[in-house]
Amino acid sequence: MGARPVFADIDPGTLNLSVESLEEASRKEATIKAVIPVHFAGLPCDMNAINATAEKWGAAIIEDAAHAFGASYPDGGKVGNCVNSLMTVFSFHPVKAIAAGEGGLITTNDEATYKRLLRLRSHGINKGDDPMLNPGAAQEDGEPNLWYYEMQELGFNYRITDIQSALALSQFGKLDAFLERRKELALRYDAAFASMATLKPAQPVGRDRSAHHIYPVRIDFAKSGLTRTRLMHGLRERDIGTQVHYIPVYLQPYYRNLGYKPGACPTAEAYYREALSLPLYYSLANSDQDRVVSALNELLQ
Repeated sequence: MGARPVFADIDPGTLNLSVESLEEASRKEATIKAVIPVHFAGLPCDMNAINATAEKWGAAIIEDAAHAFGASYPDGGKVGNCVNSLMTVFSFHPVKAIAAGEGGLITTNDEATYKRLLRLRSHGINKGDDPMLNPGAAQEDGEPNLWYYEMQELGFNYRITDIQSALALSQFGKLDAFLERRKELALRYDAAFASMATLKPAQPVGRDRSAHHIYPVRIDFAKSGLTRTRLMHGLRERDIGTQVHYIPVYLQPYYRNLGYKPGACPTAEAYYREALSLPLYYSLANSDQDRVVSALNELLQ
């Protein structure tokens, strides 16, 4: 698109976009066209404050809700209602709450955006939903040419398949059960880690509103005397898989080659140094979760 990304820092308590950092970034940049807040781990961002800030410079808001299908804002509205954004993007990746193999969903209240998204997902082609740019070729004697279509802009091949859509739709009725079980597991983790000195839940707020896509913790590795590498290998030896969500994106080689440097978002980097995501999924048995907790206690002592 010819745009240049500007990275804003996170709030240490929610791990979501810091509104203060967003405002600071806006003071350093002459033109900001869009703000893309991520509802990290399933906890919705403060969209009222983000919208109020973005409105000052007329920037569009695109919510990244890949983690937050079924989550709720503080006012009770569901993520994706686009009250404070132009559009919201969801993911149906295999590990998400609603899995369709791949693909996703975009919601918007703006009809022009909706119609353009329909074109962009299929090579920029319009087959009659919008006015034709070449009406002389689109019809004959006032009747539409049924075979006619127009490529009105450069688009993509972003069509989700019918089979994937059917799979996703079949799970929608189960979403409440999925969310309730994930919340139950998150609360069990919270209780189990309450007395641990070196490990703390990284996002202990909004349990009633979050979709709980992942369960991140913060570990004081220096105090524990154990590196993250050694801890993850120790857990793997006990058949427990863990992951880190995420390496700050501007530390990746692609962005480093564009001139971005470490230190741009110190709160995000501090979180990354301590981060670990523990197993959390609908079919996780309580006994297996207890085994995760027991292994962490054993290794971190």
